[in-house]
Amino acid sequence: MGLVAIPFAVSLDKVKAVFGSKDAALLEKIKAAHLYDHYAGEDKGDGLFDQALEDIVFHYVWPDSGLKKNIGHRYGYALLVVCDALGTHLLPQCDGFYTGWDLEEAVTILNEKGMGWNANDMFESDNAFGLPYVNDFPAIKVFSKEEIRRINDVLDSVEIDENKTDFEKDDFDEVQLMLENLRSSFRTCKEKDVEMITFLH
Repeated sequence: MGLVAIPFAVSLDKVKAVFGSKDAALLEKIKAAHLYDHYAGEDKGDGLFDQALEDIVFHYVWPDSGLKKNIGHRYGYALLVVCDALGTHLLPQCDGFYTGWDLEEAVTILNEKGMGWNANDMFESDNAFGLPYVNDFPAIKVFSKEEIRRINDVLDSVEIDENKTDFEKDDFDEVQLMLENLRSSFRTCKEKDVEMITFLH
């Protein structure tokens, strides 16, 4: 398996409002999110994941005051769980968008329709949240509503053979599935009128 960008349809404003909110009830809502146990369980009992969540909710002052430089990656994964609590986890059945030839081929098809994308665009971090810099994972990318509308327009112009998106069928085509996953994810964001936030790891 390669690197994967895990996508969420979620309001950027709502996510940013968590930082420094000092809202204990909100923190409990985040800890009840579906993905909380998975990521909190990866801290090997050191408690740093919960500390990262508490720092974001109770101690954060823009741009990253109140956050510890040495656990920057924990803040990234904590933010992933925040997005899970406040938004829609897209593509949970396959984790997300994996790097590889099928994504590159899908992007080539989209670029022929005028997308103007590099296959790596989805995997670049834009640090929209002012977290401590880490040369590590997760890399966090925010797609604006304007980008989502433009991408949707291109995806809507591409003919996707949905009969080839079922991996149990003999004529299954990974590129067609990738196109369908891209279309369904960006369409969901457009319909909900929210941003898309992806976490690469």
